[in-house]
Amino acid sequence: MRPQIQQPGWLTGLAIMVVVGLGYFAGAWLGVTQTISPDGKAIIWPPNAVALAALLLLPVRRWAWIIPVVMAAEIIADIPSFPLWAAVSFGLINLFEVFLAASLIRWFTGPRFNFDSLSRGGYFLLFGPLLAAGAAALFGAGVYRELAGERFEYLAHWQMWWFGDALGLVLLTPLLVIFARQYQGMLQTWTRKRLLELGALLLLLGVMGMVLMVTMGQKDSGHPLSLVLLLPPVLWAAARFGVAGAAALVALVAATSIAWTVHGSWALHDEDPEGAILALQQFLAVTATVGIGVGLLMGEIEAQRMRLRLFERTMESIYDAVIITDARRLDDPIIWVNDTFETLFGYSRDEVIGRHCRFLQHGEEDQKGVREIHDALRCKQPVQTLVRNYRRDGQPLWIQLSLAPVSDSHGRVTHFVGVQHDLTELKRSKDELERRVAERTKALQKANARLTQQAATDWLTGAANRRQLMRRARRELARAQLNGTPLSLLCLDLDHFKTVNDVHGHQVGDQVLKHVAYTIEENLRPTDLLARVGGEEFQVLLPDTDIEQAGEIAERIRSTLYDLEIRLNDKVVKITVSVGCAQTGRDGEDIDSLMRIGDQRLYEVKALGRDRWVTG
Repeated sequence: MRPQIQQPGWLTGLAIMVVVGLGYFAGAWLGVTQTISPDGKAIIWPPNAVALAALLLLPVRRWAWIIPVVMAAEIIADIPSFPLWAAVSFGLINLFEVFLAASLIRWFTGPRFNFDSLSRGGYFLLFGPLLAAGAAALFGAGVYRELAGERFEYLAHWQMWWFGDALGLVLLTPLLVIFARQYQGMLQTWTRKRLLELGALLLLLGVMGMVLMVTMGQKDSGHPLSLVLLLPPVLWAAARFGVAGAAALVALVAATSIAWTVHGSWALHDEDPEGAILALQQFLAVTATVGIGVGLLMGEIEAQRMRLRLFERTMESIYDAVIITDARRLDDPIIWVNDTFETLFGYSRDEVIGRHCRFLQHGEEDQKGVREIHDALRCKQPVQTLVRNYRRDGQPLWIQLSLAPVSDSHGRVTHFVGVQHDLTELKRSKDELERRVAERTKALQKANARLTQQAATDWLTGAANRRQLMRRARRELARAQLNGTPLSLLCLDLDHFKTVNDVHGHQVGDQVLKHVAYTIEENLRPTDLLARVGGEEFQVLLPDTDIEQAGEIAERIRSTLYDLEIRLNDKVVKITVSVGCAQTGRDGEDIDSLMRIGDQRLYEVKALGRDRWVTG
């Protein structure tokens, strides 16, 4: 790929000034010299259309380049006919008009304006010809008042300015914007057939113009409103060539009509020249508005047709059955199904159109999925569920149904679209697989339960073993670090347990260990974990527990064991315990550190005389 060369900002600005300046000056020259009626009335003011089109096409950061060139072109064009202060005033007023219109249009339509929808065309008409031109006319008429003195009619000049500016914006701005945005695509659409149609259109326009010239040239022949004879070609252009064709033809009609009015022989000039010009302005404004509006409408209709064709083609090409129901009618009848629906269920379109979808369940409406569908239809909400439907021949089908509401522009649900995905084979295979897996799983679960129990617990006491303690400790340590909560560990050792074995025997010692483990468990919380890590050594993991709470638990265990009397074979065995406590943060950040500190404190307890606990 060839690298793109970035043009300097000043060079781009200079190009903008040259193009806009020449266009604005040409429009101003035409407005001053070629559109003035014999009685001195300006029929149209074209240069503001050039400036507004530039503002609508350029990014906002380039707008500043428009100001000096518009002022310069306005002054150069006006100096031969107006004093300098009036020319400067006219330039400022015109800048106010186009900047106001462009700002409002871009605010409501977005940064990339184009005549591609009725809404955008409506915003242009509202904020440009109607609002901005009318507001600017208030100031323009004031300038004319200063020029004319006491003979000045403010309202008449305000109307003249407004109509002239509005007409220029309506006639030329759409043409300039559309050409700048779409000229490449427009060139590609021209075929011999379209050229022949364009020739026929121009021929019709010429015939209508000649008829109009002959009839209007005769004395007492009619009224300027007979210009409506030129409206049919404009509508033809709008319908067949879109907004670009309508705008171009309206511009041609306007140029011809204005030239005829200014330089030709207008039959009604001697009787009512001001009324004739007003009628011409109104006709051109209405013709341009209607022509461009029809072009926009036809464009939207064609775009809607294209979307509908794409929608229908998409619905026909997918492998799932699709139905559309009308939510506005009683019982939500089906109004459309695709080919896959006919193939899957065995019904033709004619057999299902107008019916409710319940006939597909063959009366089995107590299904959970069917109830969910009814709730979704009642609440106008989307739903995805599994339902058992039936083919026409009675064969059951497991269907994954996705139902979605479609709303109009006011948010009212008008239709439902249902997509039915056939899961029958998958469901059958899944059921068989689940049956086999369930059998194998049941046997494995029993074996795994035994293995898990053996691998995680101490064989004698039933408490957790060292492996289970380490696994649980790592998990609880990670959770404590994540949540910022404390974690404590108790290291316990039975005092003088060797004496119990020596005096009573190992069988009694084993029974003592079981009683001790059970007693400790009774004094712990469900979240705590007791583990036997040696002969008479135990450890207790205490989640969400600080060192003070750990001390309280250690004391509860110590005092309970102290009071415990273990009766075995007419023998009473008393036992005490020594406990060392440790907590994360203050004693270490890992389980090995807690175990080491806990053991150290356990040895401190042994040295102090046993049967007690130490937290540090």
